[in-house]
Amino acid sequence: MKALYYLILPILFLDSPYLSGQIQNSNQPDRMWLLGAQASINIPAGDWTDRYAQSFSIGANVGRKFRSNFMLSLEGEYLFGGEVPDRQNALRNVFTENGNLINTTGNYAVVNINQSGTHFHLSLEKIFANTGPNLNSGLGLGLGAGYGFYWLNIDNVNNDSPQILDEYKKGYDRLSSGFSLRQNISYLYLSPNHMINFKVSFEISEIWTRDLRKYYYPTGLLSSDPQLNFMYSLKLKWYIPIYLGGKKEEYYLD
Repeated sequence: MKALYYLILPILFLDSPYLSGQIQNSNQPDRMWLLGAQASINIPAGDWTDRYAQSFSIGANVGRKFRSNFMLSLEGEYLFGGEVPDRQNALRNVFTENGNLINTTGNYAVVNINQSGTHFHLSLEKIFANTGPNLNSGLGLGLGAGYGFYWLNIDNVNNDSPQILDEYKKGYDRLSSGFSLRQNISYLYLSPNHMINFKVSFEISEIWTRDLRKYYYPTGLLSSDPQLNFMYSLKLKWYIPIYLGGKKEEYYLD
């Protein structure tokens, strides 16, 4: 019971009017739930630059905005990208010298190699109301932590190349997972008529990954050491707000 008390207490503190500097004042930020969809463009850095190129992501999120203009959010994303930058090396022990794969009919197979991934993040953000057009909007700074899985999506379009199908594909997909930290700067706009509600943010993620496969066919055994990767993202979120309660008013008789 004591552990539950210490878990709930900080969340209640986020909704305290003392954090917003306003007590029993109708002119306060609103409390609300925010349900949203999101999309982003991502640029990798660090060890990932040899494996992945620019990618995109789509996802969903749910957030709780407190009276103090703190926001606690949980989001999940699916990442997908264009062709990997080093396609030849990704399948180099089955590709020909000119970068093609021979299928079961003796012709060239159609093979696409793209980045894929999925990750989840829990983040806490502070919205500075004096930087926006109303008390619920403005610039924000946030921190988050999460976990994700990342791999090469190897698609043999006609399923005619047994070298990269089924269990054999796992020897090439470079599946990895790891913990991540994220920092962001954002602008949140929640319109007074509740019709236009969005957030634009720039995010920097530090992602520590480990290979999950035991063997990588092109080079042999994979390293068990963690890899530090970076991802820079420009993200747009669109919200449906659910406001909680009305604003409190007090009347006095002289």
